[in-house]
Amino acid sequence: MSTPTTTQAYIARPPKVPGEHNIHLETITYNALHPTELLVEIIAASICHTDIKAAQGNFHMKPPFVIGHEASGIVKATGGAVSYCDIGDKVVLSYAHCSKCRFCLTGRQAYCEAIFPLNFGGERDGGGSVVQNADGEGDVKALFFGQSSMCRLAVVRESCAVKLSPETTKEDLVLFAALGCGIQTGTGAILNVAKPELGSRIVVFGAGAVGLSAVMMAKLHHPEVLILVDNSQTKLDMIPKEILEGVEVVNSAGEAAGGTASKIKKLTSDGRGMHFALECTGNEAVILEAHECLDKLGMLINVGSSAGAKAGYTIPAHLVKGITTRGTHQGDSVSRAMVPRMIGMWKDGKFPFDQLLSKYGFEDVERALEDVRDGRIVKAVLVM
Repeated sequence: MSTPTTTQAYIARPPKVPGEHNIHLETITYNALHPTELLVEIIAASICHTDIKAAQGNFHMKPPFVIGHEASGIVKATGGAVSYCDIGDKVVLSYAHCSKCRFCLTGRQAYCEAIFPLNFGGERDGGGSVVQNADGEGDVKALFFGQSSMCRLAVVRESCAVKLSPETTKEDLVLFAALGCGIQTGTGAILNVAKPELGSRIVVFGAGAVGLSAVMMAKLHHPEVLILVDNSQTKLDMIPKEILEGVEVVNSAGEAAGGTASKIKKLTSDGRGMHFALECTGNEAVILEAHECLDKLGMLINVGSSAGAKAGYTIPAHLVKGITTRGTHQGDSVSRAMVPRMIGMWKDGKFPFDQLLSKYGFEDVERALEDVRDGRIVKAVLVM
């Protein structure tokens, strides 16, 4: 793409008041591609809670910017230095990484030393903007998570792309759009971080897409007990029965401090607690319950985050129990390995992530966002 390209994209403008609906479809024009960029026709874009949080100004990239960071599509043009993708390739889009730092070169791309500028800086390599102009006022940033993909055409960093089989259908692309961030994170937290042995005790806090993906993956490791915790009965009631088969469910609403941890311990055969606690909410009170429910030498895995959240537990309790605390970004996933792995497990009937998805038309974003915010659905997918 050597000339500017015009398309439609959802742009988050600075909200005048907190909570205001500030995401609107606008016409934008992209500058010509840089050498390491792709132009991707978006087939479907999935909505993540991070999109909503960022649109309100509560994330690393601030409005105005083109939102979206989970998508699938078809490559329409490539920059002169692109070597991984060809025109016509079908791709899932995930996070960006530099491919050359000490972490990228050792298979730990989620901890790339350029992770912040590449995903949240909003500028191209060497500076400058992807967006030439937009309907609204003010400079509009793009390359959110390296992609800004809630649009009909997206300019994407090459490292975001995960190539799929040429036989992948459009219907498959719609489903696979959701795999590039939240679902990958929950899956990777089990496969790459916890790595539970058979008969482990696992609890997951948070029944969103991240937590439920972790639950589905944990089931494949045949745990002694697997527990899902959330404080919304509405959310728990809408989870497909197949996903909850063999899972103990705890509604933590109204519990006093320590109450949820006590309930969890009582669900174990000896009352001693869990081997792994995956905390997917980033809520300080929930982090404390996750820490308290662990058996000695258990592992607390911080999967979710919220602005300014702190662990809160006391060091003596942490020390005496020998607890390991481990943060994880993207579930330590290398997307070009993890996305095909998830697709393979789905095709084998072992990973029914498609049951988490609700489809909406591309122009029905307001209803989709409202359903996500209000907890009526797990994961919204906008279909072009």
